[in-house]
Amino acid sequence: MSAPRLLVIDDDAEICTLLARTLTRAGYEVLTAQTGEAGLALLDAGPVDCLIVDKMLPGMHGGEVMAAARQRFARLPVVMISGHSEPLSFGEHRPDVTLGKPFKSLAAIEEAVAQALAVATDVSPVESLKERLTQVVAEMAPLRRKRE
Repeated sequence: MSAPRLLVIDDDAEICTLLARTLTRAGYEVLTAQTGEAGLALLDAGPVDCLIVDKMLPGMHGGEVMAAARQRFARLPVVMISGHSEPLSFGEHRPDVTLGKPFKSLAAIEEAVAQALAVATDVSPVESLKERLTQVVAEMAPLRRKRE
């Protein structure tokens, strides 16, 4: 069985590096991006098991990235990180876990991801098949664009 694949989107390169190192050591495969648009392109290139996104990003903010990601993969677990003290409000799309910056510990990062992934395992077999079909269609989209 392969390691769960995570996508980290944060405009701070040091945060991306910290999260990637911490989560790689914890046994995950980690992709990183510094903008919402770049992160969504990585999501379209191949499925991920969990999205970790900063609330405050240039261009698309974290809530918009989460909504766009969930349009592609409705059951995608999301960890929202934020260093801002304002309340987190997201409309109809809500993250599975929120994580404040500065991080309390490296273990807190691992716990947040594990908690978000656990939410994804509470899916019925039919929902799981629907999700996989959505992933396959998303994986095929770049191939279709190349042919056109």
